[in-house]
Amino acid sequence: MTKHGPRRQLKRIAAPKLFPTPRKIKRRFVIKPMPGPHPAERSIPLGIIIRDILGYARTLREIRKIVHAGYVKVDGKVIRDYKFPVGIMDVIELTLTEEIYRILPFKRRLVLHKITPEEAKFKIARIIGKRYVKNGNIQLNLEGGRNILFKVNNDEERRKILQTYFVGDSLMISIPEQKILKHFKLAENKYAIIVAGRHMGVHGTIKEINKTYGPRASTVTIVTPSEEEFITALEYILLIGDERPEITLPTMEEYERIIKRTI
Repeated sequence: MTKHGPRRQLKRIAAPKLFPTPRKIKRRFVIKPMPGPHPAERSIPLGIIIRDILGYARTLREIRKIVHAGYVKVDGKVIRDYKFPVGIMDVIELTLTEEIYRILPFKRRLVLHKITPEEAKFKIARIIGKRYVKNGNIQLNLEGGRNILFKVNNDEERRKILQTYFVGDSLMISIPEQKILKHFKLAENKYAIIVAGRHMGVHGTIKEINKTYGPRASTVTIVTPSEEEFITALEYILLIGDERPEITLPTMEEYERIIKRTI
């Protein structure tokens, strides 16, 4: 038998837990995210946000009309595919209603947090790699499929860049221009948020970083504003500020209100 490629459909029962859609209803299938800047297990298709979270459409046909008309922007760019995957820290703008949201993690799901036009001008992304490219230039690889290229003229510039930016650090970048506004180094006493795992959504100050080599993962201890301590894997955290967060975060009551609205 021959291969027919990957399935183009996604059953509701097999959808990632991040999807805020009921599993057992008469409709068997749900929107499957297209390949994009975020992995399928850590993103939500744009169509599900429009219909199931915000309630601006009832059917797939209505979703297509809204998206194809160019009424939705992600990170400052018009997106015309309802299957486009939206992930953590992405900024969604609805031009008709003038609403702007940032995607944030909370209790193993993604929620929409309303933000101001001023805050919508930037996002924060984690550095996941750095490498040499053509002509000896240096490229930083960021989460969310973004890359930042540094054009260097000599060894001194190259050495300075390599000694400044490290994997695990975070960058505040303007969108869509992608200019570096701030650089948050991975260190103790920095402010971070947990973006994966069972403590997803917890945020606070880094108390301790325990780096290990081998089969055991490096861990980070985070102290929340309420003085609770949480331990998580190093790759599960995202730095969002130095002493305080550079983005607005909902209170626990606001989080619960958002969750109830999307169930």
